[in-house]
Amino acid sequence: MFIGEVVKQTGASAKAVRLYETLGLLGQVQRRGLYRHYSAVQLAQIKLIRQAQQLGFRLSELGAMLPDAGQQPDWSLLLQHLEDKQLDIRRQLSRLQQFDQQLSLMIKEISHCSAAQPQPVLTDCSTLVFTGT
Repeated sequence: MFIGEVVKQTGASAKAVRLYETLGLLGQVQRRGLYRHYSAVQLAQIKLIRQAQQLGFRLSELGAMLPDAGQQPDWSLLLQHLEDKQLDIRRQLSRLQQFDQQLSLMIKEISHCSAAQPQPVLTDCSTLVFTGT
């Protein structure tokens, strides 16, 4: 199928599809005259690339994960990359939850201080606790 059909079926832009090809993520794309002709396997790879990007993978990470056209993926390697990404996301969530807790404490302190003082200055609210990131 030609790039216009690939764009319709995957939602990727033509520019993105050509980038995937340039980066070697699609294997060898056949040509029909001057036009690229994509296989069903390459279409599936483009869909996988887009899904991986939505999950936070960078294109540079995908090269090692994606098989060459016509080959089966290394499922254990793919699984390991997914597990690593999930662990990274969980760490980020934990860090964000800590930030959220710190912000809640600061909001509570500032609200309490400003309620006690009509125009408080920083020294009036000296109980604010700034913890490191």
